[in-house]
Amino acid sequence: MKQLNDGDFIKIEFEMRVGEEKKLVSTSKADLAKENDIFDENARYGDIVVIVGQEGIFKEVNEAFRKAEPGQEVEVEVPPEDAFGQRLPSNIKIHTMREFQRLNIDPQVGKEVEINRRVGRIISVTPGRVLVDYNHRWAGKTVYYKFKINGVITEPVEKVRAIIANNYNPEGFNVTLDSDIKIEIPEGAKFSLPWLDAKYNIVNTVRKYVPGYDIVILEVYKKQEEQKAEGEQKKEESAPAEAKTETSESQPEQKQENVKN
Repeated sequence: MKQLNDGDFIKIEFEMRVGEEKKLVSTSKADLAKENDIFDENARYGDIVVIVGQEGIFKEVNEAFRKAEPGQEVEVEVPPEDAFGQRLPSNIKIHTMREFQRLNIDPQVGKEVEINRRVGRIISVTPGRVLVDYNHRWAGKTVYYKFKINGVITEPVEKVRAIIANNYNPEGFNVTLDSDIKIEIPEGAKFSLPWLDAKYNIVNTVRKYVPGYDIVILEVYKKQEEQKAEGEQKKEESAPAEAKTETSESQPEQKQENVKN
């Protein structure tokens, strides 16, 4: 296989460890997460898709991606300055207990808090004072990143699906391609505030890494009669002993956003 280039989409399994003890802090493997007591029921496990050269990936890891062969297990060591930065005493701040009361925050050691748009962890609580560490929790630690490439994605539709999955729950999305890239969003995303943020990132990433297409974000709002019929049908399916009523098909109303490249 030829060397991978920036912009290539690869499917990988990975594990990330930090510090001298090489503590596991993130992985795509559910069994490994359970063994190390970091399993998250809300997380999606299995291979993830990353884009070679994309910002947000450690420099040393991107370099390893470019040289790696499929099926080859690679471990990369990332020094603190290239990972989460050095631990700085200036990032530890003292807050008054009155400030926490005003923000309606119950100060407890180890609790993560957001104050003045900065996220930190409470490291000490004394009468009248709360000490908050705004360093990244892994600041000052070496990162050990192990990965294996299990595939390369080349089809535009699959690339778009991967971009969606990296930014939002992909369940229910429908992606098609003709002269445009059309993304039909599911019912649950239509009024979701997280989707508004995710949509911005998705569109920008698709523009950059799947160029040459206009992007159409399609929202389907069905007629009230059809929604009612679907609701009745679901009730009937959950109670099969009841008689089913026939419903006629109607054309759904559509709203679409055209994003020009």
